[in-house]
Amino acid sequence: MSAICPAVSVVVNTYNRGAWLDDALRGLAGLDYPEFEVIVVNGPSTDDSAAVIARWGDAIKALRCDQANLAVSRNIGIAAAAGEIIAFIDDDAVPHPQWLRRLAAVYADPAVGAVGGYTVDNTGTGWQVRKVLCDRYGNAHEVTDYFDERPLNQPGTPFFPSLLGTNSSFRAMALRAIGGFDHTFAYLLDETDVCLRLVDAGWHVRYEPHAMVWHQFAPSHIRSGGRVARTLYPSAVSKGYFITRHGGTHDLVQAGQALNTYRETVLAGNAQCEANRAIDADHRHSLDQDLMLGLREGQRRAMASGDKPGGDLDLVALGEPPAFARFAANPGRRIALVSQGWPPANDNGIARWTHLVAQGLRARGHNVHVLTLAASGAEETVTFNDGLWVHRLQVDPDAASVGAVAERYGLPHGKAAWAERVWREAHFLKSFGLDLVSFPIWDLEGLPLVDDPDFVTVVSLHTTYAMALPFKPEWQERPLLAARHVAPIIAAETALLQRAPHLLANSRAIIAAIAECHGVDPGDRAVVVAHGTPDPLITRAEAAAARAQARRDHAPLRVLFAGRFEPRKGFDIAVQVARAVIDMPNVEMTLIGGALDAASREAIAQAGAEAILWHPRIAFGGVLDRAALDDAYVAADVVLMPSRFESFGLVAIEAMAAGRPVLALDSGGLGEIAREAHGARAFADTPDVATRIAAELVWLSTDREELDRRADLARAAWAAHYSAEAMAEGIEAFYEQVLATRETVQ
Repeated sequence: MSAICPAVSVVVNTYNRGAWLDDALRGLAGLDYPEFEVIVVNGPSTDDSAAVIARWGDAIKALRCDQANLAVSRNIGIAAAAGEIIAFIDDDAVPHPQWLRRLAAVYADPAVGAVGGYTVDNTGTGWQVRKVLCDRYGNAHEVTDYFDERPLNQPGTPFFPSLLGTNSSFRAMALRAIGGFDHTFAYLLDETDVCLRLVDAGWHVRYEPHAMVWHQFAPSHIRSGGRVARTLYPSAVSKGYFITRHGGTHDLVQAGQALNTYRETVLAGNAQCEANRAIDADHRHSLDQDLMLGLREGQRRAMASGDKPGGDLDLVALGEPPAFARFAANPGRRIALVSQGWPPANDNGIARWTHLVAQGLRARGHNVHVLTLAASGAEETVTFNDGLWVHRLQVDPDAASVGAVAERYGLPHGKAAWAERVWREAHFLKSFGLDLVSFPIWDLEGLPLVDDPDFVTVVSLHTTYAMALPFKPEWQERPLLAARHVAPIIAAETALLQRAPHLLANSRAIIAAIAECHGVDPGDRAVVVAHGTPDPLITRAEAAAARAQARRDHAPLRVLFAGRFEPRKGFDIAVQVARAVIDMPNVEMTLIGGALDAASREAIAQAGAEAILWHPRIAFGGVLDRAALDDAYVAADVVLMPSRFESFGLVAIEAMAAGRPVLALDSGGLGEIAREAHGARAFADTPDVATRIAAELVWLSTDREELDRRADLARAAWAAHYSAEAMAEGIEAFYEQVLATRETVQ
């Protein structure tokens, strides 16, 4: 075993938290430590915890505990631990990748028996616990970060360093020597009791501030998600037992006072919860009863224990632990993706692409952080869900460095404020071992990172302000907006495109558009990786089969327009096609992606198509969420996408994934997707384009064999070129190429 990195056994004790347990294990897979095993002890769970554990197979040591008793569960974990150090983390917590390295380093001092770190609360941005001292009555006392706990490590000390269970570690030899955990502590004070017994046995308990854990406070059988107690009995037993056993031998009078103080404090807290309507009168009465009975039982057990010397490890440890089972941590990169939008609040365009890339890279074994904008008025949070770190950030327009960012890059203040906040969060992530940051060119979200030598950056190419300008009359009609906002951003875009070392394009068309609009030829700095999308038919196979049968039975042809109700998306063309559909007896059309507001009604009126507003075969579906949008693709037969410019055309491949032929304009990236080999048709944007699209619909409504042929081609093209897995594989390869270049230079 290495003296620098001693073997560590990480124990996760779980009970009815299957939804959180998988993320806890994924978090452990992100640890940067060469030699650790993972032991999961499952209590009498009735949820899917057993299934979650089974999915991890031989990667972990899986054990059972037939009691809802944390101390018993911990001892079962200790009995199975083959490491020199035994660390504990909760099933609703995730560690910093350096967690074990930081803890293990302190054990170089042979006097150290236990080490704990700092724990971040469920906001992900504030502290739950840092340094805490406890007294012999189980009372916690917070001290400053500068407090030196080392002099308190003396047998018989009235105050001693105490660790939080979800971020604690112990020298295995020391923990076994004191008998492990005391089974009376079913919940609360279990690790406090261990720390006190270690100190009294001559061992040192230490803090390591850089050993960080994020604790998400999942609900349990003891407390709700809002941290409201369901029962106080187990914690009251623990408190009564601790005070009587440890405090009573120290000062019997003070122990009695501590019991009374605790009783009155908790009763007052219960009353306040009822007054605040967090609980009702019956709940308060139940908690009060739990408290009184629990304290009495704890005192009884303490007095019955006599001179019990240690814990109850010997009750579950029936021999030597199984051989060390090294846990294979993720070998992947640590990547940060920047996107102001993030599902479910925003599931379109860059937000959706970022989400799919994040999921795809995570599935390929990489550690992914997403830096996104928090909802207006919401607090900042950092969470770990579904294997992804999501940093929801707020801009601080008054931050000292915002002005410097705005001045250096000529950005409007609001854009500079977000770019500055992204830059600061990326600097925080350096401690995680960040390998690469990717941000979109739209809004220049990570602009300062390109010029910071600490970061490897990739700029993903999407529609730029310069490309969007011809389709934004409101920008051109407002001179101040154009001069103070649009023009500076276009200038900054051009400057970025000239010097950014690595560009990720989604089509050859966007590279050509950049050359045309910005006068910049990216050359070999740009690599093309087509967008991808998941398979919507995994959960909609029956609906797809039913629609296929309806087509064969010559049910009315269903046409779907999916896009914002604006000229760039070709809404005016869709309106003209809808007007033509009225004259086709066996065709229906639905328009989704926008609201029938004054502007869209005006566009309909200008096309002389008011009749579509009330015609029974024309429907407006509004803005749909992701699930409803995928349902709409499957329910359609043909998808219309007459956009005048798309850097790629995500709607087109979403339609193809559902096996739906696409009718589009031959513009931008759409021309590369809407090919006849893909079951699609791309039309030139001529004045009669709506008439030509309408004629295509008449043909498809009568020739159902042709429609089926195109549907099969569309589905096959998606599977071959545009799946989410193919996109993730391509982006991974590009990132590896970028990092290999950097590492070769270094």
